[in-house]
Amino acid sequence: MTSSTLAYAARLFLAATLALTAARLLGLTNIYWAAMPVWVVIQPHREDMALRAVLRVAGTLVGAGIGIAALTWLPVPGIALTVALTAAVGVGIAYRIGTHWAYGFTLMAITIGVVVMPALGMGADAIPLALDRVACTLLGVISVTAVNWLFTPARRAPMPPRPNPHFVQQLWLRMAAVAVLTGGATLIDAHFTHPAATAAALSVIVFSSVLGSMPNPRPAVRFLVPGVALGVLAAVAYRGLTHLSGGDQTELLILAFAFIAGGALLRAHPRTTLMGIDINMCFLLAGEIGAPGHSLPVTAAGAAAMFIGSVVIATLMFFLSRLHPPAATA
Repeated sequence: MTSSTLAYAARLFLAATLALTAARLLGLTNIYWAAMPVWVVIQPHREDMALRAVLRVAGTLVGAGIGIAALTWLPVPGIALTVALTAAVGVGIAYRIGTHWAYGFTLMAITIGVVVMPALGMGADAIPLALDRVACTLLGVISVTAVNWLFTPARRAPMPPRPNPHFVQQLWLRMAAVAVLTGGATLIDAHFTHPAATAAALSVIVFSSVLGSMPNPRPAVRFLVPGVALGVLAAVAYRGLTHLSGGDQTELLILAFAFIAGGALLRAHPRTTLMGIDINMCFLLAGEIGAPGHSLPVTAAGAAAMFIGSVVIATLMFFLSRLHPPAATA
């Protein structure tokens, strides 16, 4: 492993641990969400990282706002329809844009599920949950940008051109698939209160939104299932070791840092960078890092549900992308 890769991993580790520590000191509830932006906001060029940071916050705010409004004023069928339409529109616009500017719409599609699913399935209070997630997102964005800004070079060439318009059939297929998947997941989550149901519903909306918005999801699909598998296994291992700390939250966070160090190395290495994103995200989410969390059996059930959801979505998006391959780049 080269010195540049190790330095890159060290900056990712520093950004993630700073975000988690700041979230804990501020008394936020789901502090693991603060480390989520670290793995995807970071980019090879400074301009792209800044754009991703802004779009991450904007997409989170819009998706959270729509989710809160739906939970406040609509019955469950209306909430499911709102989630389905928001996710489908977000994915459709992101797929049509096909450049870095699409990221905000993808985050809008993801965030509505992040706000709605726990509120329906686990009875979480939607407004505090949404505000907590927004605050964590801001911390993560600030942390990764501040730590990496001086070490990230400016772009010396124009941004790559956006892809040519793809087949209209592919656009409508993806939007329809995302709408059906997310709407169905919302209805199922509303009727099953086990945390595993919420984990499965979240995996459906996150993976379908991310893969559905990509011009060509096949490279990401290749690494998704093994990445999710390793991430949730790490989460279960983490929860299995937490009994040694006696429930002390500071010790739990320090223990998580050891896992995050390994995840940062995987994200930084060129051969494992795509898989590293999935490993880190699933570890944080399934393990509820830094939070009291659930028991080991419940965590394992949620991890299994998340893995099954990734397999289903990866398979579906792979075959959808093969029906109408993307057009050549302009």
